[in-house]
Amino acid sequence: MPGTVVGIAYIIAFNDQPLVLTGTVYILIAAYVFRYSSAGIRNVIAALTQIDPSIEEASTSLGASSAYTFRKITVPLVLPAVLTGMRYLFIHSMTAISATIFLVSVNWTLITTRILECMTELQFAQACAFSIVLILIVFAASAFMALMAKVLCPVGDASGGLR
Repeated sequence: MPGTVVGIAYIIAFNDQPLVLTGTVYILIAAYVFRYSSAGIRNVIAALTQIDPSIEEASTSLGASSAYTFRKITVPLVLPAVLTGMRYLFIHSMTAISATIFLVSVNWTLITTRILECMTELQFAQACAFSIVLILIVFAASAFMALMAKVLCPVGDASGGLR
């Protein structure tokens, strides 16, 4: 669905009582979480289907509870897919412009809308500078999420043990 349609739909849906979100940051968060989270959900579903049921069965047959099996077996196997989905959501939310134009308040200046404003005002140097800042923010956040993936999802070493 085009972002302009999403933006207008969110304005219409959240401009009246009982839930007024227009002009707040929450409307942007809601729009992008619900718009881009489907890719992350598909990642998690794919990771879950790749887990052999015999791994979980072995855990429970050795006396582990369902909660322990979920926490110690399933979550570590699915966590990389969750972090990949979060990275996808963040990158697309940071660089999306079509719905942002309609949802952003005049009280804020988002970097993506500022880039568009600079381009329409023929201020190409400022637009390039804002674009570089946006790229650096996305790279830094992506590197942080990759680091979190390495910390939270340890990889086995050559001897077969976990680091």
